[in-house]
Amino acid sequence: MTRQQQRVYLLALCQALFLTCAVASVSVAAIVGSELAPTPWMTTLPYGLQFAVVILCAYPVSRLMGALGRRPVFLMGACFAMAAGVTGYLAIRGGSFTGLILSHVLLGIFITHANYYRFAATDGVEAELRGRAVALVTAGGVLAGILAPLLTLEAGALFEGQSFAHSYLIFSLAGAVTFLVMLTVPGLNAGGTAPDAGKAAPAPAVPPAMAGFGAFLAMYCAGAGYMVMNLLMVQSTLALNSGPGSHTLVGVAIQLHVVAMFLPSFFTGRLLERLGHGRVLTFGFLLLALSALIGMPGRAPVFVVPSLILLGVAWNFLYVGGSAFLTLCHSPERAHRIQGINDTVVSGLAAVGALTAGALYHLLGWSGSLVLSLPVAGVGLAMLVYWQRAAAASGLWTGEASES
Repeated sequence: MTRQQQRVYLLALCQALFLTCAVASVSVAAIVGSELAPTPWMTTLPYGLQFAVVILCAYPVSRLMGALGRRPVFLMGACFAMAAGVTGYLAIRGGSFTGLILSHVLLGIFITHANYYRFAATDGVEAELRGRAVALVTAGGVLAGILAPLLTLEAGALFEGQSFAHSYLIFSLAGAVTFLVMLTVPGLNAGGTAPDAGKAAPAPAVPPAMAGFGAFLAMYCAGAGYMVMNLLMVQSTLALNSGPGSHTLVGVAIQLHVVAMFLPSFFTGRLLERLGHGRVLTFGFLLLALSALIGMPGRAPVFVVPSLILLGVAWNFLYVGGSAFLTLCHSPERAHRIQGINDTVVSGLAAVGALTAGALYHLLGWSGSLVLSLPVAGVGLAMLVYWQRAAAASGLWTGEASES
């Protein structure tokens, strides 16, 4: 196994641990907030501030990696996870809402660091293989989908009678394991320079004249996909949450959606190599539109569940494809600046989707909100057509599969 392969697999493990924390926090944040908040309107304040911290810290954390290197910054992030778990546990045991807010702020800082695992996997990797590296790291989410519910249930049995305090200890456990793993990950360099001594840094695949629009397109694909995914995932729980057995139905639907989000990562990288970034991103927007059309007839599970599954696959193609395409649009020297801007944009759009879901559901309903997916997909497809024509006219190689 090469050093690059070791780096990708170990980062995928860290990704699984990070997403386990993210899923656990989504599961318990509002419930714990309702127990500790002094007034009802503050119930979701800790989770909302967690979102805000991710947006605010994305760019500074990326620039810090450029100055110090990825490893020390990732180790620092793992320490924030450990602190978040201990702080949350003590806050719940002591009935402190302020402590709960601090816990989610610390967790948000950890999430900000962890969002760069996918880019760390591409450092020093040839342009045509970066998509596979990003996809394999993202595939760690499959393991997270299994670990998060299992750990929550097992910890609940061990800490029975302590409300959801046990769930916050998962953050500390994940942070400690991540810290130890990060000490062994090879090739965590300071900013896209080759991880192996003597190896030349890869040149950007897109020249400066087109790099700006290429980076904007990559950010739109990943950010728009994340925004729509968050919006409709939250709304689906409201659409399905009616009648007997609805809680079980919601749980199964979300599990299928999460699997659809991350399972394709095992082959998305190869699709990027064989079909090219443009075609995979096009398929992502087409699946986004198809997901909306399938779900529009109503809130019955026969419409909502297939819509969620297609939405998950669409998110994967757009997020993985957009992230991989971004790495072609900057030089190694500008990697941390561009990646920082990218994650600020993507996190901001993801937050917009999550935070407006409830209001749009009550204003437009499930079907009405699905209609919003169509112009989002249409704009993305139009930009991809423009990019492909501009690239073809200039004879630019953009990581697309060669025509046979």
